[in-house]
Parts: sequence; C-alpha cells; structure tokens
Amino acid sequence: MATSLKPPTVASALLKQPTAMTKEESSMKYYSDDLVTGYIYDKHRDDDTTKIDLPHYISVIENIMTLADRITDAVLRGTDGRLVPSDESLTSNVSIEPPLCALHNITSELSCKAPGIENAHEITLKIFELLANYPWEAKAALTLIAFATDYGDLWHLYHYSHTDPLAKSLAIIKRVAMLKKHLDSLRYRQVLLSPNSLINSCLQAIKYMNQIREFSKYDVKELPELPAALRQIPLITYWVIHTIVASRIEISSYLSETENQSQKYLNELSEKIAIVLAVLEKHLDAIREQYEEVDLYRWLVDHIEHYHTDITLVMSKLLSGKIEAKPLIDGSTLREVSIQESLAGKNVVLVISELNISDDDMRALHQVYNELKRDNKHEIVWIPIIPERFLEEDRRRYEYLRSTMKWYSMQFTTRVAGMRYIEEKWQLREDPLVVVLNPQSKVEFTNAIHLIRVWGTEAIPFTHNRTELLLRKHWPESTLVKFTHQPRLLSWFNQERSILFYGGKEPKWIQQFEERAEFLKSDPLVIEGRSFEIVRIGKNSRGEDDPALMARFWKTQWGYFIIKSQIKGSSASETTEDILRLISYENEDGWAVLTVGPTPILVGRGLLILRLLDDFPKWKQMLRLKGFPDAFREYFNELAAKTHQCDRVILPGFSGWIPMIVNCPECPRFMETGISFRCCHGRPLV
Repeated sequence: MATSLKPPTVASALLKQPTAMTKEESSMKYYSDDLVTGYIYDKHRDDDTTKIDLPHYISVIENIMTLADRITDAVLRGTDGRLVPSDESLTSNVSIEPPLCALHNITSELSCKAPGIENAHEITLKIFELLANYPWEAKAALTLIAFATDYGDLWHLYHYSHTDPLAKSLAIIKRVAMLKKHLDSLRYRQVLLSPNSLINSCLQAIKYMNQIREFSKYDVKELPELPAALRQIPLITYWVIHTIVASRIEISSYLSETENQSQKYLNELSEKIAIVLAVLEKHLDAIREQYEEVDLYRWLVDHIEHYHTDITLVMSKLLSGKIEAKPLIDGSTLREVSIQESLAGKNVVLVISELNISDDDMRALHQVYNELKRDNKHEIVWIPIIPERFLEEDRRRYEYLRSTMKWYSMQFTTRVAGMRYIEEKWQLREDPLVVVLNPQSKVEFTNAIHLIRVWGTEAIPFTHNRTELLLRKHWPESTLVKFTHQPRLLSWFNQERSILFYGGKEPKWIQQFEERAEFLKSDPLVIEGRSFEIVRIGKNSRGEDDPALMARFWKTQWGYFIIKSQIKGSSASETTEDILRLISYENEDGWAVLTVGPTPILVGRGLLILRLLDDFPKWKQMLRLKGFPDAFREYFNELAAKTHQCDRVILPGFSGWIPMIVNCPECPRFMETGISFRCCHGRPLV
C-alpha cells in the first residue's frame, strides 16, 4: 500500500547546504525534517511497483549481523575469531532473491566516500534514485543488506583467514586487520557493536516500518493512528539510509586509515535515530492498542451475540481484554474475588455508570440487590467509568460509592477493555446502563435501568417476557401512582372513578386548576353524574412541593416510553402517544391526565385544561347525555382542534436503545429530528 501524500511546499534553494563549511561546522540542523521531506517529494516518486519479501530480508540481515557480532565478540575475548557456529545459525532456511545489480550499485555508492553530512546526504539521494521503484521501507532494507553483505564479508574472511589461505589473502587485500584495531573503541561501538548502535537502530527502525506496513491491510477507520504513521515512513526511510551511509563511511575510514566522521556528527545521528525509533514506537503502540480494541470488539460481538460463551470468560474479556482479569471486589465482605469464583453459573446484572450515578438510582439498585439475593441466581457487577485524567476527588468518589454497594465492583481503573463494544453495541451515553446477561452471556435485556426506574423489583428477572407482562398494565398504574400520596387512590381505581392527575411548574396554574376543579365538583350535574377526583403529582408525604420527586417522575415517564417503544414500537399504540404527550409538557406551566380507574382517557396541556374548565357552562349540558369523562374528552378535543402549537421533545442522554423515529403525539406525522448542542461552561445545569 503506497502512501498518498502531497509534498510540503518547500523552496528547493533552502535545501542546499551552505558552502565552504569545515568538518566540525557541519551540522544536521541544516537538514531539518521539513526541508528533507520537501526534497523527497519534490524529486522522488512515491512508487512501490517492485516488491520484496521484507520480513525475509530482515531475517537475513539479522543473521549476518548476529554472526558478525559473534566473531567480533570472540576477537575481543582474544580467541582470534575462531567461532563454532550455533545450531540456530546453521539451520536458518530463509530464502531471498536479491536484486544483485541494485545491491552492487548501492555498495558502490557506499564505498570509499569522504566523511561529512553533505556527502551522506548526496549519497542517500542517489540511493533513492537507484531504488525509485521500491516501497520506502524496502529502500531502507536493501541499503542495509548491502551494508551487511559488505560488513559480514569482512569478518567472514577474517574468521577463516587462520585456516584458509584464500580467505587470508582476501582479508589482507581488504585490510580487515585494520578494522580489528578499532573494535574496542567507543566510536566503533557507537556505530556497530552496542545494542543501541546506529546500525542496530536502523535495523530496528526497518522492523517497525514493516510492522506498520503490515497493519495497512486493515481499515483506517478502525486504526485511525495508521495514516499518521504511514506518512512518517518516507522521512524515516531517508534518515535510516542516511545513517547507514554515514556508518559505512566511518567503517571505510578505519580500513583505509583516512579521515573519519566528526564525533559531533555521529552524536547527532545517534540522537536522530533515537528520535526516529521513539516516533515509530509511539505510533506502533497506538496502532497495536487500536488493533487490540478492534480484535476484542469482534470477539465480543461473536461471543455475546452469536456464539454464546460462559459468562466468566466474557466478563474477563469485557473488563480486561484477557482470559484472566483482575479480581472483583465483593461489597459484602470487602475482599477480592476472582470472576470465576463470583460469577460462574450466574445471571449477571451489569451496572455501567460514571461516578455521578444518582442517589435515586443507587437506592433502587439496593432494593433490586436485596430481592435478587433471595434466589442466589443473579449477581450485580458495577463497572465504573472513570475519566482518563482523573482527580483525587474522582478516586474518593469511587471509594465512597463502592463502600455503599453490597454487590461486586470492578477495581479502580481508567480503562475498560471492552468500552468500544459497550458504547457501540449497548450504547452507553451519559446515563447509567444496566445490561442483564444469562450464564451463557446471552443478553436478556439491553438496558434494564428503565425497568428498574419504572417498576423497581417488580421487573425482576429483567426478561422480555416479564416486561411484556408489566406492559399489559395501564400506564398510569406504572408511572403515576407511586408519585402521589393519596391513600384512597387504589380504592378509586377499583371503583372506576374519574380521576384528574395534575401537576406543573407554575404554582399559579396549580392554584387556578384546583379552584376551577372544585367549582366543577360542586355543580349538581357533575354530582348527579358521579363526580371526579383530583390528585396532585409532585408533593411529598408532608404535602410540600418536591423537585427531586418530579425529577424522578419525568425519568419514569421517559423510561416507560422507551421500554414501550422498544418492545412494541414507537407508534404501536395510543399508550406511547399519551406518554410522549405528557413528556412534551414537562416545561409547561401545567398539565393534567384524566383516567377512569387506571384507564387513561386523555393527556392535556395546562392552557387547554384551564380553558376547558372555564368553559364548563358551554358543555355541562352534555353531562345529561354522557358521563363526565366522555363529555370532558369530547369538549377537550374540540378545543384542541382549534388550537395550534408545535410540540417539542428533547431526549435526554439516556444510555441504551432510544427511538430514532417518533410519531407526533398530537397528529399522525413523524416528528422532525435535529441535533442540539449545550455547554454550561463547567457549571451545573440550571
């Protein structure tokens, strides 16, 4: 895969080295990455039509350099290079078909050149021209194998010169003995012998480039780091070849006893190649992490959605990406327990949340936990989502929350290995996510937090069958009753009494509604036709307005709507329309819900409800022919038909499935969708 990059705009004149420069004045500062990159793309094609088996070339280079190093090590130990090859070196069966003419030309360019950065730069560019049709990393590998062939040949001749007259004569001609004199010098070690030598670093850089190139067969959407890494390869290839050229000039200076490279230049090259390796390592670490994430994501898709697998293995992979994960913390004993010991054979209720999980949700989870412990078939596991750059306050919050939980908790960590799966498949957002898995890791319910908020422990065991059964109730029973403190309400339900549930943000509207409702209740026609009751939503047990209670109320309405839409479809019945209509009135001055017993009759906006009550003289004669709920609904519909007001619903950041298409609660059209953005400048929402 060839990189497709536009060359930087760099003036060619800037690339020319200043003239009349002494050896010590030469510096790599005149060869900045920007200038070198500009020249590469200005003068050289980005071509990869001629391929080589790069891993095999790397293997051959390693074999040559390893055996040469063993010979030099033996020489340094005073054994005159007499070396018994290891079985490993004798059994190497790697085969390559090198381009001999190209290697000969490279060797020619590398041989007997004067020292200095200018010459190394010019030779590097000539090698680029010789290898124009090869991929970038192949250019580097071919240059290094040309170097390794020449270098290995020198020590191979020296090794056999003690027993083979031909080798001895050739070694004399090539002046290998001169190379031996420099073996214990710091300069020689800097170029060749040390683990971080220039040549060893070049080989490592080629390995890294090969690894990066191997990842190019994957979709860059899944490995977003890959394009940035590939863009670095041409420049890195330049510096690798430049370093090889400079190193070969240094070796030549030992053999010919001529001027060698300046120490400053060698030091700058060491620094440069170290930076190159650091850049490559950083890219590779990021790519590997992304690849592991992709690989884990695919594994989780297979083993959760298709090939159901033991829950302990799935949980280990989900949390850590490994077969063995860190132990969980048992909230009831505060000891660490392995996933195998704690979850084997159990249904698992995963609670995935940020550290701002509400007290209401925590109380509800405690009730669920206490109920689940009765049959010992379920276990709850909390997976905290902790910011990558967490504060000490976050750790304290985690410790506090964990201390209040009797169930299992994941240990403090900023990394959940399966986060991509959790976000994309289970759709974790801002709100807590509760996923129920059976012992074979099959998902029984994708987000049971709404079941818990609406029905509490009634929703256990959080299956679709149980949810279907709960949805058979009239929705006011599930979403309105628990937010009132009317002790006679259930009795009124049984008597099929007409009930007006009401609430709102504006106290004045509440007062006007109550005054008009009491006036209606005192009318003889209403009394004669069986009166109605009014029930306030939003007061606590002491009769005080309770904003926290109302916050839970609206979450419950949303929860019911989402569950009903998910199970039955968002436009499957009047139920979802009634609930959505009520939700759309959350910020209205007031609203009312009329039921007969638990059966919903209508949901109305506060303005229309007050107008209907004010217009009672206009429709009260209908009570002679119809019951109160029918007369109320008929006149309400007349008023609604004459009134136009756009409805708007803002879906909170709930986790899990949410409806993407919603019928308008007032008309048969689909509601328009859009995107909204909000920022509170770091302060709480008001």
